Amino acid sequence: MMPPFSHETHNTSSPPLPSSPLSPSIEHNRTFRRHLSGSDMITVDVGQNNNLSNMNKRYYKDKAPTSRLLYLPARTARKYKQQPRWLKLLLLLVGLMLLFGYVPFFNFMKDLPLDLSPPRPPHQPLNDNSVINNPHQQPLAVAYPDNTPRDQLILYRIIGNDLPPRHKEGQTLSNLQFILEHEPEFPNTRKIFLLNRISNSANEATIIRLLDRHHKEYIRLPFEEDVYKQLDFRLEDFTEPDFLHSDDYRRYSKVAKLRALDYTYHDKNLYAMNNNGGRNTAIEHARTIKNAKWIMPFDGNCYLSNNGFQEIKNQLDHHGSSTKYFIVPMTRLLNNSVLLNNLDERPKAPEEPQIIFRHDATEEYNLNMRYGRRSKLELLWTLGALENRRLSRPTVPWEPSERPYSQDKGNFRSIGWVFRLFSGNPQQEENKKEASSIRAFNRLLAIQSSLDSLDESIARREYRQDKMFLYNNKAMATIRYGYWNKDQGITAVVKTLVARADTIMDDLYTYYPSVVGGGADGGDTTTRSTDTTTQQGDTTVTPPTLSIGPERLGPLSQNVTILTLAHYFVGNDSYGKMAANMIRVHLLEEKAMADEDQYSSARRIPDDSHLLDFLSDQGYSFPSLGRLATGSSTPKHHHASFSSSASTGNSNSNRLLNTSDLTKTDLSSLLDCVRLLRRMQLLTHKEYIYMQAMTADFLEYLVTSPAGIHLAQMTDHRGVLYDLQVTSLAAFTNDVRLLLRVANRCRMRIGKQFTPTGEQPYQQLRLHSMMMTTPTMTTTTGLREDGGGEPATLPSWQALLHYESLNLQYWTSLARGIQNTGVVKDIWHYTAKNGASISHSVTRHLQAYAEKAVGWTDQERAWAYSKLRPLLMMAKEAYQHSTMPTTTSQQADRQWIEDMAERQVFGDVYTVDQQPVHFNHEDPIMNEIMQAILDDQAKGRPSISPFWMLSIV
Repeated sequence: MMPPFSHETHNTSSPPLPSSPLSPSIEHNRTFRRHLSGSDMITVDVGQNNNLSNMNKRYYKDKAPTSRLLYLPARTARKYKQQPRWLKLLLLLVGLMLLFGYVPFFNFMKDLPLDLSPPRPPHQPLNDNSVINNPHQQPLAVAYPDNTPRDQLILYRIIGNDLPPRHKEGQTLSNLQFILEHEPEFPNTRKIFLLNRISNSANEATIIRLLDRHHKEYIRLPFEEDVYKQLDFRLEDFTEPDFLHSDDYRRYSKVAKLRALDYTYHDKNLYAMNNNGGRNTAIEHARTIKNAKWIMPFDGNCYLSNNGFQEIKNQLDHHGSSTKYFIVPMTRLLNNSVLLNNLDERPKAPEEPQIIFRHDATEEYNLNMRYGRRSKLELLWTLGALENRRLSRPTVPWEPSERPYSQDKGNFRSIGWVFRLFSGNPQQEENKKEASSIRAFNRLLAIQSSLDSLDESIARREYRQDKMFLYNNKAMATIRYGYWNKDQGITAVVKTLVARADTIMDDLYTYYPSVVGGGADGGDTTTRSTDTTTQQGDTTVTPPTLSIGPERLGPLSQNVTILTLAHYFVGNDSYGKMAANMIRVHLLEEKAMADEDQYSSARRIPDDSHLLDFLSDQGYSFPSLGRLATGSSTPKHHHASFSSSASTGNSNSNRLLNTSDLTKTDLSSLLDCVRLLRRMQLLTHKEYIYMQAMTADFLEYLVTSPAGIHLAQMTDHRGVLYDLQVTSLAAFTNDVRLLLRVANRCRMRIGKQFTPTGEQPYQQLRLHSMMMTTPTMTTTTGLREDGGGEPATLPSWQALLHYESLNLQYWTSLARGIQNTGVVKDIWHYTAKNGASISHSVTRHLQAYAEKAVGWTDQERAWAYSKLRPLLMMAKEAYQHSTMPTTTSQQADRQWIEDMAERQVFGDVYTVDQQPVHFNHEDPIMNEIMQAILDDQAKGRPSISPFWMLSIV
């Protein structure tokens, strides 16, 4: 409680200071300030009092003081005012001198190791030989007199990126800290750390702060992302096209396969790892130091002990005049702490050694030897230090060969020893043959994983998982605006689309009666008559069990696509609800839902539930799905609950995604429709996540199962369809790393499937194999005389047109999907080693059949144009979204495609073709093949998604 104020009065002539609420005693003042602080200060009006008026002349009166440092009595202020002017100026000058005298101290404190401020902003892009100096040290390049003797050792430690599983995460920083804290200083030795293209800016900043704290010099070779993004994989240097799907590759051992894959990363490895590039940078930099005699470009995890360095120094002094290169054996540690026990004795050092260069040595590391591919061994072999390894004999023809022996061969000596700090995995560091194999295997895994992770991190800055893969958001929005503006061609297509959607609704009415209703105008939902069981006013409809056969994926994909597009363009909710229910029942194996109330089966809202509608869009809960979409609810008697034939929520056993139908059905349009339905809030977020999980299981099956691997090895259109499926599934499941991997490696197929003139030999072989397996084959055809198995009957041009167009359509869809992602190198103009490309093959295919169309009948022409028209228009879109043609041939191809599309040679883009139901051919074999083609289309397995023209502007 605040002590009471005293109102005693005192004689003004009395010398002692009065006791007053505004001038309490020292003890009282402490208590007073304990209760009054900051905004709690108060002012007390004690009335008119002469004594108080006199006191106010001696003390500040506005507020009680907040600090004794700010408590300035009036008597002191009056005495200061009475001082001479010269004394005031003197005091001011003394104060300024004291202030400026402390500035160096503050600057010194700023440069202390305790400064943990963010690293200084990056400098402008540097080349490989550029240097950034430590600001706390002298410059790295010091001016020396011309007569300066060369007697100094320059010890470099080259620090790169962590590479799990070869290294433990964070091991580079941990070992660097151990070196800085425990490695002794050596006489006449200059230590410089080289930061070698560390791609993680946070890790690099941490390393720089650690070096600054220990006042160490460093060189920084920056990782320039723009340079790295221009680098590509090496896909065309193998012994045959599409080598990674060849029989030779399949027979390789696991390590041999990993080495072949490692070669495809060659250029990316050379830049990002910069193993030999960093070593050569250290050598070149040391040569600019005029007193440097010995250059030691050691790996970042190398540690020198006192005795080890002393032996190195003694041998350099003794043999340095006649020897240019010194080999320092290395031993691997299982525990860094053994270096702290003062037992500094020569260890067994059987591991790959480090190399010391005399300043006038001419040999350097081979810049074409990437990390993990003899980067250091090649130089040791060139110097003659590892002749027993026989490295001159290449293991595979595509790898770069080693250089011939150096002119300095034999001019080396082995001296001292060096420790390699622990990498984090004891199984890799033991002195055993098994450990060496594990290190080699994990090194290859780490390199590829590190580069894949780097590519993924760059791609994710622009990648959007909810962005459609096959369709194009902007194009569809533009076409919808055209429909709203009564564009004649678009309106005709949309009418046909709505008619097809109504047909699907009628066919599926048996299974989803309460969802069907309304027309294209978006009218009220109605319920059609059906056999129902009525119970207490609620109508419960029990449909017959829907048998999901082995060939249902195609029709499902086609029907969902048509219904979703109809809902998107005309806005009728019935179409979207039906499409969503088909996904629930057949893919998610859940119950169909008639309206929004069934999204929560555990909650039954009473009739007065509308009183709580204001809460539907509060907090983190989104507005009710159905109400947001329709603006009205369905009457209660329309609610129904439907059970699928399978157990609810069992997505891992879905039978639709484990059928032979997968080799003929493109899922990319179905996945895009799932995105659209989620965006239009017709599928819940939970259902969307379940759909991702289910497709992730199927994606894993495609990538890892023997059946999936067999599909990947197909050399005809089935292999391309496999790549299209995996790429679209990876995009849907947000697996960016797999998306990049498949989208990049699929280019290897181009050189195998196409000739430079655009022919497709493997499509012809596929058709011939179908003719060989036709049951009627034995009575109408024979085999070739050379026993090659090719039938004597030639395929009809219709069958060849179909399978060649099918392959090109899959390629075009894959190219457009990759273009839509925006994070993968465009494959449309990619040119294989033999000169083949997708763009040229599509153009030549269209040109060839445009010339042949002159001799066709009207019926034949209509059927052929139904194959060629979508390919032409999709090719036009691919050209428009690709990089500009760089060659004369590419420019001519693009001009021809655009002219043909403008002239509508193959018909108007908004023409919806009616496929024939039967094909009459003179040859019974070809008639059977053509009928199989028509059956595939009838089963919902066309080569292109339905109503493809509604995604092309």
